[in-house]
Amino acid sequence: MNKVTNWINQQDHILIDSSMSTGLEERGLKLNSNLWTAAALESHEDLIVDVHKKYFDAGSSITTTNTYQASVPGLIKAGYSEEEAIVLIKKAVKLADRGRNESTNPNPKWLLGGVGPYGAFLANGSEYTGDYSLTDEEYIAFHEGRIKAMVEAGIDILILETFPNVDELKAITKYTKQFDIPVIVSASLRDESHLADGSSLIEVASFLESQEHVIAYGLNCTKPQLVTPALNVLKQSHPAHKPFIAFPNSGATYNPEIKEWNHDDLSFEEFDKLIAEWLDLDLKFVGGCCCMTEAQEQHIYDKFFK
Repeated sequence: MNKVTNWINQQDHILIDSSMSTGLEERGLKLNSNLWTAAALESHEDLIVDVHKKYFDAGSSITTTNTYQASVPGLIKAGYSEEEAIVLIKKAVKLADRGRNESTNPNPKWLLGGVGPYGAFLANGSEYTGDYSLTDEEYIAFHEGRIKAMVEAGIDILILETFPNVDELKAITKYTKQFDIPVIVSASLRDESHLADGSSLIEVASFLESQEHVIAYGLNCTKPQLVTPALNVLKQSHPAHKPFIAFPNSGATYNPEIKEWNHDDLSFEEFDKLIAEWLDLDLKFVGGCCCMTEAQEQHIYDKFFK
């Protein structure tokens, strides 16, 4: 058991950070390129550091690297060489570490290496449908450069986030066994019982329970109203379960054609009621995804963690 796993096991509930994209947009950046937030890695380092720092300052114990869209193939497609892509990915880890070191939060702070799905590379919204198909070898070839770079750069935990496709999820989960690092897996869902591609959430949970290096699993980038029923499905199907994670969107929905969000955000009070339900359903890791803000992170910390 390594240091971060030991710390996690000692906590009842853990607050993770919220949206990098919203943080950058609040600082004036436009994020409508195919690289999304990764486009800021080359020229807006201080803004990225400040987002990480402010989430830690708000009470988060874990920040996710700005690498969701920073796959090696994606960066190459945007005009970088493979070597330059690796440098940028490692830079993302260093920027998260700077945010950690600059934060005034005195509590333990950890770096979560974010791995977005192949669907994010397609930039057509398919991380919400899982409507693509590659071989296991092709999925590994797509993901391995980013994963290796982040591990080499010193992340504490690896997360496969917003994974909508069961074949990709299984292939990359198995691939990450070779690294001496704990892994979290978080899926994109169609409804409370199915991944976005229609595969069974219960069957995916059974698979993840069998993977020793996976320390937690759950869902993200979904409507907050879906979390309670999904947790009920997971808890009822696996009473003796690994820790659950959930970091939903604010309530907004995404338009992939214009790469913008149609805002229908829940109020802080509405979100509070849902979080209370989730914690009662054994949710260990809670945070936010798209359109969630630093102010809401602070509110969640003050309400549930202070």
